[in-house]
Amino acid sequence: MWLSVVLGLRVEMACLSPGQRREESLSRVSREFNDGLRWGRYDNVTSHLSPEDARLFFERVSYVGCELAMADSEITSVKLDDSAEHATVRAEVSWYNQRKALLRSATLEQDWQWSKGQWLCVRQIRVRGDRFPLVPEPLSAARDPAPVTP
Repeated sequence: MWLSVVLGLRVEMACLSPGQRREESLSRVSREFNDGLRWGRYDNVTSHLSPEDARLFFERVSYVGCELAMADSEITSVKLDDSAEHATVRAEVSWYNQRKALLRSATLEQDWQWSKGQWLCVRQIRVRGDRFPLVPEPLSAARDPAPVTP
């Protein structure tokens, strides 16, 4: 019986278009990425970043140290463009500083690109809410005198 289920899934997957397979792949990968943020499994995050972005991500992680505690992360939308090579993912994250215990939250927008057979997160920005220390801010926001706190 289980063999027919497995074979049925393989037949179903064979009927999907490349765009549909990429959309399913993006859903899985973006969930893995954001769950990695949520649970501190940073290898799940950096495996979907360019080498330079991964290095910069680890610099931000080391800057906040163990003071950052994630409370929640949820993907709210996934939009794939017509070419199935670019996508935008929105995620809601909430966190707090271990010493201050003040809950903060933000909406993040992640731009994903299909490259060499895999999805890479090529850009993340905060579109609403508090400044999230694991996502870079634009230079104009970096000049803002408000301190960045995890």
